[in-house]
Amino acid sequence: MSKSAAMDLLDKIEWTVVLGRDLSSELEDAHDVAEQDEFLRFLVNCVVRGDYVSVFDDDRTKTLLRVSSYSSCLHEITEKCKNYVDGGSRARQLCVLLIGVAALKLFVQCNWTGPAVEVINDIFPNPESDECRRACLKALEVSGEPPYHLIEQAPFLIIADALLVSCSEMLRGCCSVDWWAWRCAYAHQLVMLDRSQELHSEICDRIGKVEKNLPSPDEGEEQRKLRMLFCIEAALSYVHYFEVRNSRSYLDSAKSVSNIDFQLTGALGKRTYHQENELPQLLLEVKHKENDDICTALSERANCFPKNAPLRDDTVMNEIKFSASAAADVSLTPEEGCLLLAVCILNKSISAPDALRDEEVMAYIERVLSVPRSWSVQFSALFQRCRLERNNSRRVERSMTQLQCLVDAVKSPEPNAGIRQELFFSVSMPAIWEVEKELGNIFFALGATKSALDVFLKYELWEDVINCYTKIGRRDRAEKVVRKLLEEEETAHLYCLLGDATQDPENYTKAWEISGHTSARAQRSLGLFYYNKKEFQEAIPYLQKSSELNGIQMNVWFALGYSAMQVENYALSVKAYKRVVNLDPESFEAWNNMASAYIHMGDKHKAWKVLQEALKCSYDNWRVWENYLLVCMDVGAFEECITSWHRLIDIKGKHSDGKVAKLLVKVVAEGIPDINGKPGSHLRPRLLELFGRVTSGVTNDADIWYSYGSLYQLSSEQSSRTTEDTERMLQFFQKSFRCHNQKPNWEKDAAACKEHLTRSKDLLDIYISATEFLSDKVRKHQLLSSAKITVRGTLSIVQNYKVNYSSEILDELTPAMSSLAVKLDEVASLINSLS
Repeated sequence: MSKSAAMDLLDKIEWTVVLGRDLSSELEDAHDVAEQDEFLRFLVNCVVRGDYVSVFDDDRTKTLLRVSSYSSCLHEITEKCKNYVDGGSRARQLCVLLIGVAALKLFVQCNWTGPAVEVINDIFPNPESDECRRACLKALEVSGEPPYHLIEQAPFLIIADALLVSCSEMLRGCCSVDWWAWRCAYAHQLVMLDRSQELHSEICDRIGKVEKNLPSPDEGEEQRKLRMLFCIEAALSYVHYFEVRNSRSYLDSAKSVSNIDFQLTGALGKRTYHQENELPQLLLEVKHKENDDICTALSERANCFPKNAPLRDDTVMNEIKFSASAAADVSLTPEEGCLLLAVCILNKSISAPDALRDEEVMAYIERVLSVPRSWSVQFSALFQRCRLERNNSRRVERSMTQLQCLVDAVKSPEPNAGIRQELFFSVSMPAIWEVEKELGNIFFALGATKSALDVFLKYELWEDVINCYTKIGRRDRAEKVVRKLLEEEETAHLYCLLGDATQDPENYTKAWEISGHTSARAQRSLGLFYYNKKEFQEAIPYLQKSSELNGIQMNVWFALGYSAMQVENYALSVKAYKRVVNLDPESFEAWNNMASAYIHMGDKHKAWKVLQEALKCSYDNWRVWENYLLVCMDVGAFEECITSWHRLIDIKGKHSDGKVAKLLVKVVAEGIPDINGKPGSHLRPRLLELFGRVTSGVTNDADIWYSYGSLYQLSSEQSSRTTEDTERMLQFFQKSFRCHNQKPNWEKDAAACKEHLTRSKDLLDIYISATEFLSDKVRKHQLLSSAKITVRGTLSIVQNYKVNYSSEILDELTPAMSSLAVKLDEVASLINSLS
């Protein structure tokens, strides 16, 4: 085989390993390569068969990796690998890469996919000792934060990290090294108790490098699938850190290079056994862009896939039975199943739980489950369905049964690890303890507290144990559990848990000291302790310190922003909320609160822009629209203000704001220029339409009726009056007057009484002025008589009650009463002249 052909073969082997495919055909071609490096052939064979243990039973691997002490393990492995690859062929680099891949896959096998395997690890000294276990867990800490302490075979994650991440610069001859380094960092993050900023940076950096060196999808079918899987894995990595925008962007790219189009639609079907007529049901419609033949060989493995537990209910069907026209199944490749699951996970993460969201997500899951083609895809889809069904009384039993089936599937000896791990990194697959934890959560929700505690204690999920005891009012038991653990070993994490159990901040302080001032968890707990007690000034320094140590804690940034706003530190509040929206651009609460902070700072233009972002995230939230309406008025975006008011009516059914209405009329009357310099007078037709909608829903707001009348009065002043406009104007002013008079006991308050007398006189002035333009004497007589009767009633109420006024109040009201009486006489004279 020529040197060029050998290099091409090595590339092909690498990308095929990335795809998780069977390498049988490539191995046949690899005979000449094997003559150069028999170790490479051995490693490729082991990875192909999923026999990762044999890699580490081999003496050549032991020689390369064996270390003399825990403290220097990373340094020793790095130096040995450097000596091994220096001056060697690219095949040697690939050997190191494949050992790292085998270590990572073995770690995944032991903690996620199964089957159980006996590993004799003599690479580390005294591998079965507690000392080794503690040293490995310590080595896996990131910025002072620990991993889950019951992870299996932790040394192999250390080996994978050393070879794939730390040694990646030595393996630049391998085109897939960055992809495997990314996968290793992601697996490391999945076993951490908190999201790590350091691992987040590593993952984002590797994603960028992989994307830069990825083959073009136009080069062939394998390259297209590589691009598709890259986009799916990137999306899942970003959604884990709440970076919704990046996740959605990559999923859009994955969809564009895939061979399918899909959308939610409706179709007729039956959901229950007793349903006679087909009704519209939600359906995920999938169509292939090209009529490629879908390989059916994978379906033969379905017997070894996780069992899909049936829904044993006497009313609800196992699945929706669609009509013949809608039920046509579209076969999916395993990669396409991954894409649908990733979209489903993203949609679930960005939407609040409700019935519609669950129906939409279930449509994706049912489509993926319709034709099983991959062990890991099937497992992940079933787990997502369990989470959806746990709150449904008719489906919770299946959820529990299904979770047990998933546990059994991990323990089952078939299929082998290689088949199980195909596409593992392209689905959001839970670790075995997360499956059991979900079962414990269901037990607790159903009131089976003891069963829930048994699960949590079995897997030493101490936070869940504490939460369980706390919710049943037994904090004393939670404290007892943690103190017993502290007798064995004092750690920062355990002291944080003790603080959770006792609600004593001294325990968080102790955790901070034990960690050597590196625990973001301890500072976060202190900050949230004071935050929940509404002691915001005390909370701020702890929240700031926690965010400095770990900048991707969205809940900490949000709490910091709110705390800062409460103590009127608006600059800090804006900074914190900016960080929240950087992490999650879909957080409308953060956008909305940031706008509020800008308003308090006096920067209403920025608040206006920020609220526009909030509306993109929550278009149906009336509170955000209400804030936006007010800010639009302040910045001069008058057209947007009117649009916002219409939107509020769409959402709430009705909405009134007399002050804004009065200001909008003023904008039209005075031609006040808007934010773009356009005179406000052109808004009169839109404002008339708006007030029409407002008053159809709100009939008792005096200020709205007055503004509505003022808008018609304005047209009279502009010499565009009509008899119809005049009558409407008078009608609206009179409605405004009556709304004011409906307020109970207004005559008992001197200020309100004076206001009513003034409004009465103003109303008569309006009627006198308006009727001058009417030529119909009969109609003029009717309008003036109506005004006279209305106003006389007000004056009579005041005169009848004046005996209760003090002399001072009476002196204050007499001029207004006299003035109104004179105006009534004037109206009476006009009426007499028309008789």
